[in-house]
Amino acid sequence: MSSDLPAAPSVDLLARAFHAAPNGFVMVDREGRIVAANAVLETMFGHAEGTLNGQMLEVLLPGALREAHVGLRGAFFAHPEPRAMGAGRVLYARRADGHEFPVEIGLNPLSGPQGPLVLASVVDISERLALEWAFRGLFDASPYGLLIVDDHGRIVMANRVIAESLGHTAPSLIGQPLETLLPERYRGAHGALMAGYRRTGEARMMGRGRDLTALHADGTELPVEIGLSRVRWQRQTMTLAAVSDISIRKKLELELRQANANLQEFTYVASHDLRSPLRGIADLVEWINADLGAVEGGVPAEVQRNLERISQRIGRMERLIDDLLSYARAGRAATEFTQVDLGALVRGVLEIQPVPAGFAVELALDIPPFPATRTPLETVLRNLLSNAVKHHDRDQGRIQVSARHDDSFCEVSVIDDGPGVPEAARERIFKLFQTLTARERGGSGIGLALTKRLVEVHGGRIEVISPVADGRGTGMRFWWPRFPRRTSDET
Repeated sequence: MSSDLPAAPSVDLLARAFHAAPNGFVMVDREGRIVAANAVLETMFGHAEGTLNGQMLEVLLPGALREAHVGLRGAFFAHPEPRAMGAGRVLYARRADGHEFPVEIGLNPLSGPQGPLVLASVVDISERLALEWAFRGLFDASPYGLLIVDDHGRIVMANRVIAESLGHTAPSLIGQPLETLLPERYRGAHGALMAGYRRTGEARMMGRGRDLTALHADGTELPVEIGLSRVRWQRQTMTLAAVSDISIRKKLELELRQANANLQEFTYVASHDLRSPLRGIADLVEWINADLGAVEGGVPAEVQRNLERISQRIGRMERLIDDLLSYARAGRAATEFTQVDLGALVRGVLEIQPVPAGFAVELALDIPPFPATRTPLETVLRNLLSNAVKHHDRDQGRIQVSARHDDSFCEVSVIDDGPGVPEAARERIFKLFQTLTARERGGSGIGLALTKRLVEVHGGRIEVISPVADGRGTGMRFWWPRFPRRTSDET
C-alpha cells in the first residue's frame, strides 16, 4: 500500500537547517541549559563554535537580569505557548566581551527525548533601533508640526511644534483620536476622507483649493496646510501628517492684497479725478496765452514766465499720475515669457533713451539668453540707466552695465561714477515719493520704488552699493530669475 504524503525530513536535515538559518536560534531545556545554538547566534554573541552547548542560558543575559530571568523561565515552562518576549519593551543581551545590545526574542515550546524544550529565535536590532532613534530625533527637532496616526485614527506620535501650536503638550496627544484636533464641522466627513486616502496611499496635500483649519485647545481655529504620506512605523503602515500653521502668512497675504487693492483704487480714482481737471487747466492756460498775445504790446515777461511755470507743473502732475498708474500695475507679475538677450535689450533701451553726449556706457553682457518677462525687465533697466544719468553731478560720466548667471538668477549691475548715495538714504530711495535731494524737483520719486516693486514681484531682489570707489559712485544690483516661476497671482 503506497502513501501520497511526503516523507518526513530526516534528523540530519533538520539539524543542518537549524545551523544554516539566517537568524540566531538557541534551544534550552527546562533547567535553562543550552542544548544547541546555531552558528549565527554564536557569531552574534561572540562565542566560539560549540562553546555555548551545556552552558546556562543566563550567560547570554546582562548581569542585572540573570536572577529575575530564572523565575521568568520557570513561568514559561509552566505555561508553554508561542509568544514574543518583552512586548512593548526593548530587551538587551550580553556578548562574550561584556557589550550589551538590543534584541528581539521569540519563544516556541518543543518536546524532546530529554523532556520539554524551548526554541528561542534571537534578532540583533541594534541597527534598526539606531535608525528609529535617529528618526525620532529628526521628528522631534523638525521645525514643522508632525503627527503619525494609525489606521484606527489614533495619534501615535506628535512633535513639540504641532503640540504647542495647538495648545497641547506632545505626550498628552499620544493615544488621542485625530478628531481632537479638528473643528466639529469636519469630523463627520473625516473618517471617510482618511479611508479613501489610505486606499490610494499617495503623498499629497490635504484640502487643495480649500481653507483648512485646525482646532486649538482653547476652542479657536487657525489656518493650516497639511501634507500626508504613508510610512512604516512600529511594523505597521501609518499616516505621517506634516502640519504648518499659516496664520501669519494668511494675515500678511490679506494685508498685501488689501494694500494692493487700496493702491489700485486710489491710483485709478486719482487718474480719473485729477487728469480731467488738469487738462481743463492746461486748456485755460493756452487760452490765456492766446488772449494775451492779442493784446497790444504783447505779454509782459513776468506773466509769460508764470504761465510757463504753470504749464511745466501741469506736465509734471500728468507724469506723476502716469507713474502712479505704472506703480499700481506693477503689483502683479507678468506671465508672458520669451527668450531675452540681455545685451540686445540694453542696447535697445539706449537707442530709444540715449545718454547725453558726455557719458559713456560700457557693456559686459556676454551671457546666454534666458526666459524672462521682457517688458518688466526692460522697465527696470530703463529706470536704472535713467537714474545713473539724472543723479550725476557732472557733465561727463561713465556707466557700466554687467551681468552674470548666479545659480537660479541673472545678476545685473548698473554702476556709475556719480556722487553716490549717502548711507542714511540707501533704504529711503526705494520708498514711494522719495527723492535723494531737494533739488530733484523734476522727478516724481516713484522710479526706484517702481523698480524695486517690479523686481520683487517677479521673484528677485535689488540692493544699492555706494560708494563704489574713491568715495564716489553708485552700484544698483538686482537679481532676476533665470527660469519661469509660478507666482501667487496664478491659480
